[in-house]
Amino acid sequence: MTAPHETPTRRRRSLPRTLITGVGVLALVAMFAAGVVSFLPGGIAGLTGRVGPAEVEGKVLWTSEDLAIQLGPNGWLTHPGEGGDYIARNVRTGESWTIGDLSSRREITPDGVVVQPDGQRILVQREGATHTTSTTKILAEFGDDRLWPGTDSQLVGVSERHVAVLTCLAPKPSRLTDEVEGGRAVLAGVDLRDASVDWTRDTGAGCGGDVAQSSYPSTLPAQRYLLLEPAEEQIMAVDLDTGSVAQRWSGAKRYWFAVQGEHVLATDGQGTATWSSLRTGKQIDEVSCPLMSVGDPGDTSRQLSPEATPFVECRDSVQAVGEDGFTEIATPPFAEGEPVADGDELAVGHLVLRREGAIIRLSNGLTGKAIGDLDVPEDFEVGRYAPSGRLVHFVAWEDGGPRNTGSYRAFDTVTGELVVSTGEGMRTGADASPDGIIVVESDDEDVEGTRLWVAGTKEST
Repeated sequence: MTAPHETPTRRRRSLPRTLITGVGVLALVAMFAAGVVSFLPGGIAGLTGRVGPAEVEGKVLWTSEDLAIQLGPNGWLTHPGEGGDYIARNVRTGESWTIGDLSSRREITPDGVVVQPDGQRILVQREGATHTTSTTKILAEFGDDRLWPGTDSQLVGVSERHVAVLTCLAPKPSRLTDEVEGGRAVLAGVDLRDASVDWTRDTGAGCGGDVAQSSYPSTLPAQRYLLLEPAEEQIMAVDLDTGSVAQRWSGAKRYWFAVQGEHVLATDGQGTATWSSLRTGKQIDEVSCPLMSVGDPGDTSRQLSPEATPFVECRDSVQAVGEDGFTEIATPPFAEGEPVADGDELAVGHLVLRREGAIIRLSNGLTGKAIGDLDVPEDFEVGRYAPSGRLVHFVAWEDGGPRNTGSYRAFDTVTGELVVSTGEGMRTGADASPDGIIVVESDDEDVEGTRLWVAGTKEST
């Protein structure tokens, strides 16, 4: 090793006085301009209309420069890969496999199996294998040779063994949304192992826009029963593995129900709620209160994941379902769209939130135990943009630009730990799964590099 060399001292050449004066004037002008810009809304961004790279912190598991990401359950998502193929990836385990082409309407199971409709075909794909069935095979299982197979299908539910498919069987080839005379909306159970059609069920409804279900939430885990609304005020709970109808309700509204596993939370629209087993048909508990409504599961499917706690909201309290039935939480339910004011205490399902300055104290209303102190700015409100589950969400909306944007905070309801925190300029409606994964996206289309972040708990519950 050689000793460091000394750098010889060099005499600086003196600058002309006029140059020094000019530089000084330019410096003063620059300082003045910077001061003016600092007073403009958004600083330099207020002049240019652009913002810097988004600020995202927390338990980030994966990032992407592409926004064409679809989130699934149990850490799975799909995203574009090289050469135009799509990839199924688990952000918790690092597993991945190549799907190939991908429809905009697809489901991915907790085991990473991808199911997608393609015209009359239904594809069941896993790493190294693709199995195919069709609406022709659904018609064959249904057994009515007077009808034609549907020209499309819709995925409406997933269990551990089956994906439920809705299609239109009619006297002529028809789409599910076609109002065709003599058409029948038929539900079919397609086996996730080999794509065989194991059962069919006539829903009792004709084809048309009314029977077509809204998109099944791709982030839900496997379910046991599907809540189906084949006609107005006609609700049925269908066993996804057998096709049998566990229970029917007439004169009922879809939003009166929430299904979790083999249980259903139901209200009568008159202030009484029941918690019952769909498997046995037995009622487990009943409760009444004024101004009752079923707690929003966060999706029109009315399905709840195992991580969620079923509840009903009353005028100034919440009735949450625990191990022994309903338990009253004597805290008023939160008002959607309103920030949590200092000193306020409110309930978000079974969770109790109390703001003390810049901190929200989070506790479990069923057990009374503290969960953690959450750092949430006072202008943030409780977010309801995702299915109920492992995370509690907060958002601050921003308007005034070409599109509304937002800032997000999400916390683990088991540990109280921060999962993700973002700065301003994020796209509205962050996607999240009930098992603790959230996807946030930058709204700045000119940003080069990362525009999407996937954060989450390292393990599902």
